[in-house]
Amino acid sequence: MNHVKHAAATGQPIRGIHLTFAAPAVIEVASAADLQFIYIDGEHGAFDWRDVEAACIAAERHGMTPIARVPDISVATITRFLDRGVRGIVAPHIETVEQAQRVISATYFAPLGARSFGAGRPEYGQRIANRTAYMQQCNESASVCLMIESAQGIEIAGELAALEGVDYLSFGLLDLAQDLGYPGQSDHAQVKAAVADADRRIAAVGKRTRESFMKYAWINEVLMAGMHQLLGQKAPAR
Repeated sequence: MNHVKHAAATGQPIRGIHLTFAAPAVIEVASAADLQFIYIDGEHGAFDWRDVEAACIAAERHGMTPIARVPDISVATITRFLDRGVRGIVAPHIETVEQAQRVISATYFAPLGARSFGAGRPEYGQRIANRTAYMQQCNESASVCLMIESAQGIEIAGELAALEGVDYLSFGLLDLAQDLGYPGQSDHAQVKAAVADADRRIAAVGKRTRESFMKYAWINEVLMAGMHQLLGQKAPAR
């Protein structure tokens, strides 16, 4: 079951951890906190392909859905993430419907998309009695999130959300603030207004944004908060 896809459809709250570096043991330890997903940051994090696969194996072992922000939206990149075991693609810097359709096509098999079949894990092409049924099952367990990080993306938020195959959207607030002319000011009134307007158009077509159902903590902040608490240190002002 793809917990993220289900939550995006139903609005059921889910919790997870955002990983910026490879640490399968952290996934196993964090599983005790009743998490539903693991977010692999393939854009800004430090992962190679074996790291992605190991993270997926660890997440699956504990019933968590592995999703990943990909570094780019090329077909080759999305295919490799999916073949390593990622169940949800988070596509950054989406600014056109064409880009979004490219992500959808690479993520899903026909008839919704044109994903390449290449014997990825965990089956490695084995133990598949019916490939048509298998491809349908893969489609049902895959999710797509489009990230809006620019004024151009904000303008077409509703169109992006309406596309079949898009489960939810999210905002890259710092990049968005920078593009709107307020670098480093994600809490600026104009940035908040732009996000609120896009939110309304996304909701109008029956889709949700990440912030409405997904709660997660960055592993960097988890480590620092734990050290400050356990060592009796005062957290630095931000």
